[in-house]
Amino acid sequence: MRVDWHSHTWLPGHLGPHWGPELDANVSAHPSADGDWDAHEEAMREAGIDAAVILGLVACEIDLDIPNEYIAGLVERAPDRLVGFGSVDPSDPDAVDKVRYAATDLGLKGLKLSPPYQGFHPHSDAAFAVYTAAADHGLALTFHQGGVFLRGGALEYAQPMLLDRVARTFRDTPIIIAHAGQPWANETTAVMFKNPNVYTDLSARYGRPWQLAQILRNLLDYGVQDRVLFGSDFPIYRPADCLEQFRSLAADPVPGFPPFAAELIESIIDDRPLSLLGLDPHEENPQ
Repeated sequence: MRVDWHSHTWLPGHLGPHWGPELDANVSAHPSADGDWDAHEEAMREAGIDAAVILGLVACEIDLDIPNEYIAGLVERAPDRLVGFGSVDPSDPDAVDKVRYAATDLGLKGLKLSPPYQGFHPHSDAAFAVYTAAADHGLALTFHQGGVFLRGGALEYAQPMLLDRVARTFRDTPIIIAHAGQPWANETTAVMFKNPNVYTDLSARYGRPWQLAQILRNLLDYGVQDRVLFGSDFPIYRPADCLEQFRSLAADPVPGFPPFAAELIESIIDDRPLSLLGLDPHEENPQ
């Protein structure tokens, strides 16, 4: 099964006055307006993607709100090949109730959290209340735990090492550290090495081949490659482009690094099924 473990779809109005404009100015290879459902469906088909995880995100302080209802509505269009991850902001006093609603009413399978964008410390009481609610409802967690482009982002909350406490407390909860936690990819590897419930995706790293080679070499050295996931970060990047760039690590080695085995890269692309994290779209979330 070829899964895109990190994709988005949104309407321009979801992105708010800060995140959307700064995304277009600083990061995106494609305009953020290209993130609608039809564009997502076309991009996944082009890349031969069998299933995709679609991530929501809400950050109250910057008026960013890709609603959980919107994500759930998209999943309803293709329930056999889409898995929805909603989002709550731990600063919201109703966050725990919204976790329950996302799981039981909307049927979402996970949560996307971003301490540097949402402005919370991963060890805060409010954050742990959200993690507890997610664990109670069998939800996986994806963290944007790494660098951010937003001028107001809080890098002091962004280091992947802060998730070690979360992973060792919620040992049955699958946790994905997005983007290999760059620029702290070594921290991500360390957290993965001691916590078998922690995974990482390589989204948004393919266009930086030297960085990607360094990240992948370190993950291999620590023997955690079986928990490395392919993800595109669509619509910022198109999955077909990501696949081509990723495969080039084998076909056109990065100077200073030995070539990576094509079998390794193809296994990350095609041998990371949804069942690896217990995300069968047909199974009900535990109550």
